[in-house]
Amino acid sequence: MKNKSFLLILIITVLSAFFISASACSDHSESDQSTAVSDQSVSDSVQSAAVPDQSVALPEIAGRQSLEPEDSPLYWGNPSGAADDLNYSTNYLMVKKQYALSYNAEKLIPNWVMWHLSSSDLGDAGRRNDFRADSALPAGWYAVIKSDYQFVEYGFDRGHMCPSADRTDSNENNSATFLMTNMIPQAPDCNRIVWKHLESYERKLAGHSKELYIAAGQAGQGGTSAKGHFKSIKLRARRTAFPAGLEITVPAFCWKIILVLDEGVNDFARVTAETPVIAVWMPNAQGIGKGGSWEQYITTVDLIEEKTDYDFFAAIPDNIEDVLEAKLYHADSVR
Repeated sequence: MKNKSFLLILIITVLSAFFISASACSDHSESDQSTAVSDQSVSDSVQSAAVPDQSVALPEIAGRQSLEPEDSPLYWGNPSGAADDLNYSTNYLMVKKQYALSYNAEKLIPNWVMWHLSSSDLGDAGRRNDFRADSALPAGWYAVIKSDYQFVEYGFDRGHMCPSADRTDSNENNSATFLMTNMIPQAPDCNRIVWKHLESYERKLAGHSKELYIAAGQAGQGGTSAKGHFKSIKLRARRTAFPAGLEITVPAFCWKIILVLDEGVNDFARVTAETPVIAVWMPNAQGIGKGGSWEQYITTVDLIEEKTDYDFFAAIPDNIEDVLEAKLYHADSVR
């Protein structure tokens, strides 16, 4: 009995020691795993510190976010989804210091041009008048030159999208507006009267401590000049490297959208449903200058989106965007 009792005590002692040891091993294992995770976190932190974060914190409201720097042309979005990709030949993105544009290599004109305007863009630089081909177009693409518009035969102006007078802070910036990728064939009454008066209004606002985000473009095919109605300007054969039959499309309509803010910073956070937006849609035709008023062609951003299938102000939260795009502009909206 004594021996059996001794044996029983011995067994209990051994089993107790075994469970205590197992528990210790388990605790040690969890500690090692925790230490390993901690060490990995430290390692990740070191690696993160070693490779600087190249992303830039961007303003965000209600799930929407601007993907471009403030005051840049594409700050509110890329309306047609243009891309710097040769496969996007009819919607090719070109970003310049002075403006951004979507170029159509089939029509040989821009789909749209966008830019930012403030008092800092206005200065004493004179009009350079150096219309020329855009050498930044991809190799192998036809680059329109000044004489291709053949005014004597067709009667259309080389109509600026981003105006020369919106870039008078330096000769370089003014000269950039004369690249032919910034031009469309525009009826003189449109270009020299109605369109011009709207451009002057833009600069008047900029001169009164406003900053403007502007998009301008064309739609449809077939415009009217003093020489008649034309769907395109047929290019004369002048470069054997390019096929015959190239034509510059004459648009049927010109449009423009302008978002107006007081000069300041953090533009994204300052846009509200009350922010003034100007939208115009006008025929590319002689005779529209009667009265000279651009206000007669005021419309909504919604209409321009419907006509072009573009999406403007995509970065702005929907509850604000919907209001901005549906309203008609009134001059007393800007104070």
